Amino acid sequence: MTTATGTSREGRSQDSVAVHEISMHAATSARLCHHFGGGCEAYAVDRELAAKAAAVAPWLAWSARTAREYAHAAVVRILDDTDICQFLDLGCGLPAADGRPLVELVRKTAQPNPDQSPQYRYVSVDHDPMVIAHVKCEIVATPGDDAALLDITDANTLLDALRMFDRMRPVAVLLHQVLEWIPDDRAVASLLTAIREWLPAGSALSIVHATADTHPDQTAQLVAILADAGLGFRPRSRAQIAGLLGDFIQLAPGLSETHSWHSRRATLPKGYSSGYAGIAFKAADSPAGGGAVEAF
Repeated sequence: MTTATGTSREGRSQDSVAVHEISMHAATSARLCHHFGGGCEAYAVDRELAAKAAAVAPWLAWSARTAREYAHAAVVRILDDTDICQFLDLGCGLPAADGRPLVELVRKTAQPNPDQSPQYRYVSVDHDPMVIAHVKCEIVATPGDDAALLDITDANTLLDALRMFDRMRPVAVLLHQVLEWIPDDRAVASLLTAIREWLPAGSALSIVHATADTHPDQTAQLVAILADAGLGFRPRSRAQIAGLLGDFIQLAPGLSETHSWHSRRATLPKGYSSGYAGIAFKAADSPAGGGAVEAF
């Protein structure tokens, strides 16, 4: 949920990305997303910005909750349909207000007996120290859990942190409501290229990403409001988001509106989620590396 910085006292531009300091006087993407998801960790500055944003983009709360439903569905499907038990949650954001951390789904599947040593790995990464502090207090509960404070667009630092994973086994990378907070298209493309190349065969990528496809005029106003608050926000088209998956094999129904993965999808209107979501797997003959993956 959080990865982009706005202009800081050190003079960084909106397109730069770095590890944040905790501030009560400037809105952050983590607290803003948490607020729209029903959380209570937002400060007054975040709530004020949320009100302005919702005035032009009234679907924001629906979108946040639908993205959360997708995240649960994606992790459950990966656990049910594969033998993946290593998860990397990039731009993890503040613990969700629904009290159902994704890591709990992994624990229940990979470690049914809490007295046994963890048979899974779940690593949460964010650049916001407030996020990581909350994650360490509320989420990190066993030796299988970890949290790292770093800028995910710094490929060298990120790949160094990934050494904690066993590359002889597949890994699921979660990029849920995070890439839109990185306005630099080149930085996003470079990040995804590095991740796809690093991942072992059979690994998965799960993405939820905001788009302007469904509400172009309102989304343009939203981008301007966030920019005025020092937050870079870059919705992307379906084609641009699909390109980030490279040659990975998309799981049905493919990259589609986020609410199409929802259990109530038949009753939800087009544009309800204002974003796209999808899961894709790395095949054995992928140019980025080899092993085998079953097509679902």
